[in-house]
Amino acid sequence: MKAIKNCRKAGIQSIVLVVTLIKGVNDNQLGDIIRFAVQNFDVIRCVNVQPVSLCGRLPQEEREKMRITIPDFMRLVEEQTNGKIKVSDFYPVPTVVPVSKTVGALKDKGYVEFTAHPHCGMATYIFVENGEIVPITRYGNVDKFVETMKKVYEDASKGSRNKAKLRLVRALSHIKFSFLRKYVWRVLKEGSYEALGDLQRKSILISAMHFMDPYNFDLERVQRCVIHYAVPDGRIIPFCTMNSIHRPEIEKRFGMSIQEWRNKHKVEITQYA
Repeated sequence: MKAIKNCRKAGIQSIVLVVTLIKGVNDNQLGDIIRFAVQNFDVIRCVNVQPVSLCGRLPQEEREKMRITIPDFMRLVEEQTNGKIKVSDFYPVPTVVPVSKTVGALKDKGYVEFTAHPHCGMATYIFVENGEIVPITRYGNVDKFVETMKKVYEDASKGSRNKAKLRLVRALSHIKFSFLRKYVWRVLKEGSYEALGDLQRKSILISAMHFMDPYNFDLERVQRCVIHYAVPDGRIIPFCTMNSIHRPEIEKRFGMSIQEWRNKHKVEITQYA
């Protein structure tokens, strides 16, 4: 809480709470964590949950004690928020890809596209009204909005800019809440990270990203990875394969003891009592 107060005092308004979720350890605390975020809505922008990734050798019985999945996470959120956030409020991460593609096609620019595999993560936005949780799905039809954005992108990519812009305006009809519509329109119209940031500061992202381990490894997910390690020999390694496959070889090849590093860089390391 002291860290939150210090951030607030320093004017930092974009705190992300990152939670490693383990069955039988803290899976009964999700509701409290979300409520804490709501109580500190002025500075907390996201609760990002990461179900535990079991990278070491572990017997099946021990794994089952700790293993928890994204569907488990969504179900627990619904239970622990008394249905204020439902399983049906969550969407796979790549759901937002048509928005990036549409704005990029209309602006002739390239934007980040969260093209991760649908099994990699789920998320929803919530808003805070008089201290109460209101998911984005209460203010708009996300499915219809995304489908319309796909059609806008198709029109724009074929050169039908005017038709695309008209359809873009109609896309807002699927968003009900006035201030949300205003901020979404700015994102679509301006295509700026400033507009996106202003929208984000009006909401809290509730998300879960499940990093793989040797026990749930999925090649299709690896092939669509959007989070990577860069290693000294120039390779870009998918995040979920680093700990499961590559780390021993990387550490053996590039690792060194503190004394070796000290000798190489001629740096004296001060030891504190």
